[in-house]
Amino acid sequence: MTTSEIFVRLAIVCWGVMCGGIVYEHVAVVPQWSKQPPESLAMWSGPYRVTAERFWKGIHPIVILLLAASLVAAWSTDQRSALIMVLSAYLAVIAVTAVWFVPELLKLTQDQNAPIPHDEWRARARRWERLSLARGALVLGLSWPLLGALAGL
Repeated sequence: MTTSEIFVRLAIVCWGVMCGGIVYEHVAVVPQWSKQPPESLAMWSGPYRVTAERFWKGIHPIVILLLAASLVAAWSTDQRSALIMVLSAYLAVIAVTAVWFVPELLKLTQDQNAPIPHDEWRARARRWERLSLARGALVLGLSWPLLGALAGL
């Protein structure tokens, strides 16, 4: 097994863990907090609150490093373009997440007493959820070129 195969395999495993987190959050977590804000936001406060950020802050750097290592190791192969595409798209998703998704999520979930009208709160929560589903679908879709890169090595 070559170095590039090892890195791509590790990247695929971590990518799968991340995709599992995306699916879990959109099946179990997001529908609960977005159901009836601000009442449904109790899961984000208190001593036993949900701390999903611990998972996301850990998995993203690992995936980025493994994708970058895969790209470097496979630079002289035909799989370079697929790995560039996956890494570039993923970095774009991370940038959009940092600029809009995280700040908006924090605005919606951190202060249950914020002076936001209930209808606006629900509309913003639903918009966040729909856009996050699209973001998740994009990340899940990037699994195919990543798997294709392994198949071509």
